[in-house]
Amino acid sequence: MFDWFVSSLDKVPIWQQIFLFCTFFIGITWLGILLIHPFLRRILHGDEPSNEVVIHSAGTFGLFYAVLLGLLTIATFQTTKDLVDTIGREASSLSTLYRSADGYPDPLRSELKSELRDYTRYVIDKDWPAHRRGLVPMGGEHRLQVIRHTLLSFEPTTKTNELLHNEMLRYLDAMTVSREQRLSTVTAHIPGVLWYIVGIGALITIAFVWMLHMELKSQILLGGITAFFLGTLIFLIFSMDRPLQGAVSVPPDSLNSIYDLVMKWDE
Repeated sequence: MFDWFVSSLDKVPIWQQIFLFCTFFIGITWLGILLIHPFLRRILHGDEPSNEVVIHSAGTFGLFYAVLLGLLTIATFQTTKDLVDTIGREASSLSTLYRSADGYPDPLRSELKSELRDYTRYVIDKDWPAHRRGLVPMGGEHRLQVIRHTLLSFEPTTKTNELLHNEMLRYLDAMTVSREQRLSTVTAHIPGVLWYIVGIGALITIAFVWMLHMELKSQILLGGITAFFLGTLIFLIFSMDRPLQGAVSVPPDSLNSIYDLVMKWDE
């Protein structure tokens, strides 16, 4: 059910996702104020308001819940930042491989550069759209194996060629490691059980608003502001949770730049 909800929400534009999150939490808050608050007021307050107990309980719970949301926000942001760095390292290694290929004799030089261009275009045009659907196509891996086979088929005849060849293999290994780290992020996300805890915590936070004894207009305004911020924060965590699929998914800008600045002119 949760996976179906996530996949359906990914098809909606980002501004609509924000609107849906905020509307959902504000709607629950206001509905509870109108329907549930009168019963809670009779049970908790009676003839005399006792907001002090509610505020104290809400403050204690809010502290723990705020820590949870703060840690999740930091964790998802760090995941996104690490992915950007990983893609940058992959693009850097790819650029070095392409430039260093000029040191090989023809026809190996032309063949290797053609394979590197083909690999780069495949990652941009095929891998990234598949990543947004949570998939990892095998075409990139097959192209990488062809590149490795092309390099390993070369036999250095001079010391200079040997040094160049060793560096090329080292950068190819570095690019492969960065690629594997990128692919591991495609399916990485916060466990579903943790999302249930976040949802329960949000409901309890809203319930404390229902328990307060105050004028209806003030309660609706206070509840709306609380629910709006809660919806925005949970949307932020949700959108950064899957940095290759979410609303703020990481684009292949580094690879695009390498292709346009280094490879495009050799086609």
